[in-house]
Amino acid sequence: MNYGQRGVDLLRELKRSDWLPSYNEDSVRATIQEINLHTAELHDIVRANNRVGNDTATGGGGAPVPIEMRPVMLLHEVSIKRNKRCLLAYHAHRIDKLRALRWETAGNLATPMKFVLSEAEVDFFHEYDKLASRHAIGGSMGGLDWNADQNPPEE
Repeated sequence: MNYGQRGVDLLRELKRSDWLPSYNEDSVRATIQEINLHTAELHDIVRANNRVGNDTATGGGGAPVPIEMRPVMLLHEVSIKRNKRCLLAYHAHRIDKLRALRWETAGNLATPMKFVLSEAEVDFFHEYDKLASRHAIGGSMGGLDWNADQNPPEE
């Protein structure tokens, strides 16, 4: 079993790209599948331990996990957490790029950029643009051009 490698591959793909690579749905699904496999392995270990614990005269409460199984359980748990962190970092990076793109382009998403985004990311961009536009128009400082210079003037 490959312990946490798929999530790392997603992040390496992001690091290698200039802007954003195409949304890699296959790798995201494979990472989620790897998380599910580790979770199933962890549950199997716990169930096997509970069966052994129920066979004894402990009142059915289950026996403590044997010391030799704890490293295996820890390995699966750490792999699950690592893949989850990688997935969150992958999606957070993409969302941050989309937020920055909204302010750089004043809400105009060019057609070539749509091809590298997932459908959910395009929806997010449009909803974020609506929210930012509504805030800029209806806010207490509605007369300001929110897309003008984002850097302060030089003295």
